[in-house]
Amino acid sequence: MSMIHTMSLRVHMPFARPLQLAAALFVGTASAAPTSSPTLPASGTPALRINEVLAWNTRLAHAGTFPDFIELHNAGTTAIDLGGKSLTDDPLLPRKFVFPAGTSIPAGGYLVIFAELATTAPGLHTGFALDAEGDQVRLLDSQANGGTLLDSIEFGFQIPDFSISRTGADAGTWALTVPTSSAANASPVPLGPIAAVRLNEWAGKITFRLDHDMIELFNPTAQPAAIGGVRLTDDLARPTRFVFPKLSFIGGAGFLPLYGADFVFGLDGDFEVVSLLGENNEQIDQVTISQQANDKSGGRSPDGGATLATYDVPTPGLPNDTPLPPAYRRLLDKLRITEIMYQPALSGGSSDHEFIELHNTGETALDLSGVRFTNGLVYTFPPGTTLAGGAYIVVADKRTHFLARYPGAAAALAPGEFNGALDNSGETIALTLPAPWRVHILRFRYEPTWYPTASGAGHSLVLNSVETTSAKDWAARSSWRASTAVHGSPGAADPPPAMTGAGSRLSNLSVRTSLAAGQTMIVGVVVSGGWRNVLVRAAGPALAAFGLTSAMTDPRLELYNGNTRILENDDWPATLAATAAGVGAFAFTPGSRDAGFVEGMEGPRSIQVRGTGAGIVLVEAYDTGTGNSPRLINLSARNQVGTGDDILIAGFSLAGSGMKQLVIRAVGPKLAAFGVPGTLADPKLELYSSTGAKIAENDNWTSTLAGAFSMVGAFPLDAGSRDAALITTLATGSYTVQVKGADGGTGEALVEIYELP
Repeated sequence: MSMIHTMSLRVHMPFARPLQLAAALFVGTASAAPTSSPTLPASGTPALRINEVLAWNTRLAHAGTFPDFIELHNAGTTAIDLGGKSLTDDPLLPRKFVFPAGTSIPAGGYLVIFAELATTAPGLHTGFALDAEGDQVRLLDSQANGGTLLDSIEFGFQIPDFSISRTGADAGTWALTVPTSSAANASPVPLGPIAAVRLNEWAGKITFRLDHDMIELFNPTAQPAAIGGVRLTDDLARPTRFVFPKLSFIGGAGFLPLYGADFVFGLDGDFEVVSLLGENNEQIDQVTISQQANDKSGGRSPDGGATLATYDVPTPGLPNDTPLPPAYRRLLDKLRITEIMYQPALSGGSSDHEFIELHNTGETALDLSGVRFTNGLVYTFPPGTTLAGGAYIVVADKRTHFLARYPGAAAALAPGEFNGALDNSGETIALTLPAPWRVHILRFRYEPTWYPTASGAGHSLVLNSVETTSAKDWAARSSWRASTAVHGSPGAADPPPAMTGAGSRLSNLSVRTSLAAGQTMIVGVVVSGGWRNVLVRAAGPALAAFGLTSAMTDPRLELYNGNTRILENDDWPATLAATAAGVGAFAFTPGSRDAGFVEGMEGPRSIQVRGTGAGIVLVEAYDTGTGNSPRLINLSARNQVGTGDDILIAGFSLAGSGMKQLVIRAVGPKLAAFGVPGTLADPKLELYSSTGAKIAENDNWTSTLAGAFSMVGAFPLDAGSRDAALITTLATGSYTVQVKGADGGTGEALVEIYELP
């Protein structure tokens, strides 16, 4: 993980007085040290009792696994029959595990029950595991004896390979211990000072990298620390906003990440003061959060230190300065979910045809070992799983059902099967980096209301563009479509819907830019299938009606077929007013010095726009026809790309009905091969819907698109160049393409929009 920059801890002065007043509420504690609860008195010491609990086991093996365990002890002088008695971690389900008839504990004896799912391994198994972030264990009498609660223990956050046990001469105090299953309990382990614990990392603007906002604690001492009763708050007037449960601990040199669901209150990434207080309300640590970026974290560098840093990728549970492995960076950048079959068509009465498809959008193979789904379904890619550049891999619910329906996708099928099921009523899916990283590659929710054919008619959800990157856009309906055919297309790119061009077509292009005196902008159009009348306009003075005071006063248009100029216009003729109204263009003021013409075109044409002076100009090209043959199949614009408001912005529309698959490119470096000086070194392409939502983006194109370039007749791009390109499938409507320098650079760039047949 890379550290972006360092900064000093600061408290904003306008908030200083309220904080001081709040602190004054805690009278009489100014000189006290912060305290916490290291132990918990037992509710009683019955002869048959819960004696020890291990909720996080990584070292004590049992039949090849590392299960949690619950130990019972018979402190009496006679054997106790356990048959019919029960254990549970849920008061509403008192008989989650019932001891089989004939189970007993001899006088003075111990019995270990493994808290894990049912298994063929020897011993007793509860069928449920314990939660290391806080849980309870309850021992109840048999139903024949009324199901009375015999003993119980509740605990908070646990640390690996330490148990909680009854201690003391009367076994009346629960404390942190070294595990001693089937034997007398150990003495409590030595604990470090709670005053040493630090607020170590925080993230207040999470969109998808983590499940929630995050606060991480760090214990810099070698001994575990007890944090039971410790408070965490963002308001000193309400110190108990979150209180750690009794029997909560943090390991020596250990990290404890807490998420929004844990500490209840959310973080404000723009400004927040977070305080860690002892159970006596004395301050342990405090940090000010300010101006955080989405999905980045702040933290101490080194862990527990005084210097604060900003981190590009959060590191919950890991040292803050842990570098993100390059292979994991490639996973974040290039691994995408591209198809989801959540409600398959039934076949032979079975619905076990669910699958989820992943795609490597880059050129370099990805190592998927340990990559896991952590929400929506449960699956971890086994060691050695790789995904070649441009390839697909599919994780299925039931392999036999999948292969029966999709025999041609056998090569793309991942080992094993996923657990769980994709919810027909909508699901949040999380694809996560290998452990111990707790960072999501993707996290988004699909909804059944997006496309009816994917919610009962057997189609899948298909991603429109692999260049989609924003978490907001992954969770947007516009980023997805229903598969072209029933059952979808696992293991391969989904074909465009039944010749998307049959129902929709490119209908217009508009480019607004600022031209210097003598500067020329070039717009290109290509008409296929015969002659089509195209309306071309250059609006300058007409822009004043929209509040633009720096518009070009007298734009000029020239139309070229190759190098031959075939038409020009300086001041538009009033006879074009009806044509403009017919295509929905805004009206020009009679007598204005805007430019415009209508001309029949077939094949490629270029339009040059310039003016006698500098200013803002809007250039438009409209298909004036209504059918799909002939039609526009390519629109383009070339101009200087600046910074701020001077980037290259092109709008286009799709008319008709149905979907259209397009190739969109932003070319900079390649223009130098055509003799264009001062090209944009690293263009970045962004596609937006009419509502302003980002649909897709691309910085550097991938070679997997080369075939599409050839198909639409676009000139090739050099392998490894920093030109940008993407393929997307769009519904009819209006869209905007923005081209800017990825690194803030400037230069000449070309934006192109091609219909993909």
